[in-house]
Amino acid sequence: MRKHVLLSLFALAVAIFIFTDLSQAKKTRDLVFEENEQVPVAAKSNDQNVVAVKTSIELERDGQKSTVLPDFEFKNGDKAKFIYTTNIDAYVYWLSQGSSGEFFMLFPTPKTGTENFIKKNAVQTIPIKGSFKFDNKAGTEKIILVMSAERIPELEAAAKEAALKGGKIESESSRVSSVQSQTESKRKTRDLVFEEEGDKESGISTSAQVNTNPKDAFVVYYELKHK
Repeated sequence: MRKHVLLSLFALAVAIFIFTDLSQAKKTRDLVFEENEQVPVAAKSNDQNVVAVKTSIELERDGQKSTVLPDFEFKNGDKAKFIYTTNIDAYVYWLSQGSSGEFFMLFPTPKTGTENFIKKNAVQTIPIKGSFKFDNKAGTEKIILVMSAERIPELEAAAKEAALKGGKIESESSRVSSVQSQTESKRKTRDLVFEEEGDKESGISTSAQVNTNPKDAFVVYYELKHK
């Protein structure tokens, strides 16, 4: 009888392991862009270049992990990690911006890695090691993703400064703001369409824009709210 119970428990443990492994594999596959996949952009011309990024957040709460969208409401003690992939080979920059307007470089940095050229469909995480942890101070954390087919001089300079100042960007902050302003201006033109789509079932958010100029930067904003 005892042997039978032990075998049953073993079988249950194996089933849970397989289910978890398959769920993780499914999430990874969902993050990969298929060749004929329709990204959520109302492109008017087939010769326009669509730049897109898929993002999900791995949430750890009370020792349990799940996948949520960036608009999820977090609470004290939650740990979160961005998981993302792009549909193009690109130079990637991740920053955070506090309520005071100050910028911090999350990637690239000496701690997270200085090689920020990411291959398409390569699943990446931010932070690369560990997670963001929410404290008991309610508010909104603004996370910024910038990607481009070419290096962005303003952000390269900001990354160098941040490497010397523990991630903080001071003298180069105006140049970072300039990149944001230029992108916002182009986003309002008719030849640049930007849309976002979130799938709550899979916990994956897709952001995309149409770039008529391959050199245009693509900026995505995430607001992580915690109570």
